[in-house]
Amino acid sequence: MQSPPTIWLDYRPVRIGWVIPDRDAVRLATAAAWNSCLWGGRYNPIIPVHDAALASQLVKTFAIDLLISIDETESTRAFIDRFPYLAINRWRQSIFEGRRSEFADIRHIVRRIVAHQDKQAESQLIVPTWEPADALHSLFSVLFGSYPQPNDQISDYKGGLRKALNVPEKPIPVAEEIPREMIEGIPPIALTAYDMTRQRDPSGWLNPAIVLGSSTNFDDLALFWNLRAAGATVCFYDEAQAARLKPFANAFLDKLRRSATSGAARVNFWTRQDKRPDENWRPDLELGDMSAEFCNGRGDGVWKGLDLQSNRPQFSFWHRDVVPSYMETDGKAEASFALPDRPFDDDDVRSLSQKFVVVVDAKQYGLSPDRDLIFETPFVPQMNEFYGRNFYHDYDAVRSQQGSLDKGAVGIITAISTQRMQISAYRTFDWLTHFFALSKLAVERSEPGLRCKRLISQIGGLQDCRVLKVRGVRNLLRKYGVDESFTRTGAIEAIRDIDPTTNVAGFDVFKNLHIDFPQGDLKPDGVLKYLLARRVFRVGLEFKCPNCELPSWIHLDDVRTNSACPYCDHTYDVTLQLKDRDWRYRRSGIFGRDDNQLGGVPVALTLQQLSSSLRDHVIMYSTAMNFRSAGADIEPCESDFLAVISGAPGLSESPVQLLFGEAKTGKPIDEQDIRKLGKLADAIPRNLAQSFILFAKTDTFSPEEVRLAKSLNSQYQRRVILWSRDELEPYFLYERSAEKLGQDRYATSLTDMANVTHRLWFT
Repeated sequence: MQSPPTIWLDYRPVRIGWVIPDRDAVRLATAAAWNSCLWGGRYNPIIPVHDAALASQLVKTFAIDLLISIDETESTRAFIDRFPYLAINRWRQSIFEGRRSEFADIRHIVRRIVAHQDKQAESQLIVPTWEPADALHSLFSVLFGSYPQPNDQISDYKGGLRKALNVPEKPIPVAEEIPREMIEGIPPIALTAYDMTRQRDPSGWLNPAIVLGSSTNFDDLALFWNLRAAGATVCFYDEAQAARLKPFANAFLDKLRRSATSGAARVNFWTRQDKRPDENWRPDLELGDMSAEFCNGRGDGVWKGLDLQSNRPQFSFWHRDVVPSYMETDGKAEASFALPDRPFDDDDVRSLSQKFVVVVDAKQYGLSPDRDLIFETPFVPQMNEFYGRNFYHDYDAVRSQQGSLDKGAVGIITAISTQRMQISAYRTFDWLTHFFALSKLAVERSEPGLRCKRLISQIGGLQDCRVLKVRGVRNLLRKYGVDESFTRTGAIEAIRDIDPTTNVAGFDVFKNLHIDFPQGDLKPDGVLKYLLARRVFRVGLEFKCPNCELPSWIHLDDVRTNSACPYCDHTYDVTLQLKDRDWRYRRSGIFGRDDNQLGGVPVALTLQQLSSSLRDHVIMYSTAMNFRSAGADIEPCESDFLAVISGAPGLSESPVQLLFGEAKTGKPIDEQDIRKLGKLADAIPRNLAQSFILFAKTDTFSPEEVRLAKSLNSQYQRRVILWSRDELEPYFLYERSAEKLGQDRYATSLTDMANVTHRLWFT
């Protein structure tokens, strides 16, 4: 039985991307008003479909859960249809119906303020108002937010807020300046962030900022909105409206100065205009000694994840570590758990159908040896429906996202009334099949892969395959065929691996390799016992038939006083041959098949070393699989193994990485192997995963093999990893190259390994 998964829970709002066509400021104001009603509404970005590249990048950067158009048009419908994995079964376009919101709204915030007796927040609440004809109407809508007019579908949010907390209105007269004191207030859009936390500190590109632009320009206002939605503290300044906006902008700067913990406060100035970063771009504001940084907000470049990464808001900063109920039946594994400390009031029956997101970060340790059923969910948004059907059993309710330590998790969109959830483990091969279909590749299990899988399972799992590091063990397996038997003395001598020239035992370099946590140094006899315990070898006796005079081996369980010869079927008494008889051993189980099953040994050893070196970054693996094109530019080929690995944060690695591999004993890696694996790796789109290629040999590489492998790299891409026996045999990957590599011998990611390969083999 497997161990139950470890489960961490977070709660967060549904992140909506508001799809707006035609640079429409009216629709922008509507989006601002709707967001003002939602808990977490300020973190929902604007998706301007007139700029297709920018819109697509915003969907990715903000990790959108759901795309909604304010008013459906042909262009918004076409854009939303490009993201089928973000679809959800909704019965209406608006988020309101029958004076109820479809998503968690600010009624929960009001209840929390009252319950917590948060007098400070209550005293800061304001509802700015202005005339619809005001020239700054669009700016005020996105700067402060507003509440939509109540009707038969939309509740009276402003009236409810005033009734519950006596929130005052703050009129902004036409043609007059924004009062400086409003900078200390909490307007509607700021209220939506109440009691929420963010996973990243706002710094660098998310430093406090002022957007320099036109108060009537849709793109400038959208930039302002999205910077704030990403987590920045931001203000807007239109130099053409300086008389009305300057006091408020200066108050914003003054507040930054007062809140600076050390040194001069920093502020970014964003603009979409072609202004060079010199003194001429500085606005006529009271900067004083503040450090100012010029930021170019044009196009989609800033949103590509290198410069600016969006914060993901959540309803608490801490994880909930829950203990699930776990059950295995009929080859399936399921875990169910309660949802503790939900941030909602169950007595508010009008809100029980509202949606929020439960983030489930599931990890499992002590998996079955073949690692077939898993609960981990690699971060691939295009796999949302797969997770919905196989992990949670609600096809459109699951959203793949990054979880703890930037690894995969899923967000499950559910109703506030949900108090318990059940998740299921899924099969590795099912995930791989669906994933590769996204790359227009068809996969199937190969017979060598199934044999290798059984080989790993027979030994006891990947980490138990550590015994295969011992060169003498591999020699012993190759030395005797499936019909040959050998004595215990012969086995020990083979494991000792005596060099006939130097008479030095090759086994000595493995004496510190603990395969079963023995006391003291590892000994050849201990290795043999380890292999016998895992039925790699069977014990029996060898007899000579008195009739045909051919020797035959009989398993210990089958030895009888009167035994039959397997060749001539003659029955004879074996007791006459038992004097001074030595036990003899023969390969057993999958090792006893005469169908090249030993080709799985270098694969098992490579996967074991990979698992040890990357530890819990290895999400899943598979032994050999066949690939054929379903539209991709590849040749039919086989990968001896592949692994799905979580990228290392901070190394510009993709959240999900694929490692394709070829593993051999002494047979050379040829040009065909190189070409086919190279095209296979090229077929994986970078927006799905980052691909690496590993060539492993339990021997050494020839200069020609090194040359061919190097050809798969380029000047700007290192994706090839080479492991010879010097990397496969030690406990630590590069310990035999420590003198040459120095501190660089520590490789904890595929990028590290590709860089070490470049140093060891390609330079």
